[in-house]
Amino acid sequence: MIPPEQIYNVEGQRVDLTNVDLPGLILDIGGGGEGMIGRVFGERVVAVDLLRQELEEAPPGPLKIVMDARKLQFLDGTFDATTAFFALMYIANADHEQVLTEVHRVLKPGGWLLIWDVTIPAERPSNKQALMVSLEVVLPGWTARPGYGIAWQDRHQDARHFSQLAHRLGFEPVAQSVSDRVFTLRLRKKA
Repeated sequence: MIPPEQIYNVEGQRVDLTNVDLPGLILDIGGGGEGMIGRVFGERVVAVDLLRQELEEAPPGPLKIVMDARKLQFLDGTFDATTAFFALMYIANADHEQVLTEVHRVLKPGGWLLIWDVTIPAERPSNKQALMVSLEVVLPGWTARPGYGIAWQDRHQDARHFSQLAHRLGFEPVAQSVSDRVFTLRLRKKA
């Protein structure tokens, strides 16, 4: 257990999911735990997570599958959209490209990729061993207050990192929003 004084807290971050519009069948990377995308889109979601326990804890609605996002077991062009809601922060930086390559493969031409995540600076304060982001997530009809935390070692990411990587892999940036330490990217697979 990491002592509280060694945790870098990112607090008061608000994410509004009430106006998110996605077509068809949605793949949710890291869709276990709080399962925010599944809460919004229900049975249209296929939630994959590496950890069975995370999927068991997620609310009912989506189809839940234990699967490694680096090796998605779906056919090419299966999904209309893919989401990653504070999931990429749990994936090693060295694996980001492989995950986005797989996402690109399983998306239909013109399909959407939406990423919500936290900016993690490469340089961490010397006395901090972990990062914790506390959110207020506005959902249709209610507000959730989840927290997501990781050990800080070898972790760094920001909107630019994912935007450049996605562009190189064949995605077109459509919209980007950065608010304090939280960012949202909306990208589209080139048709």
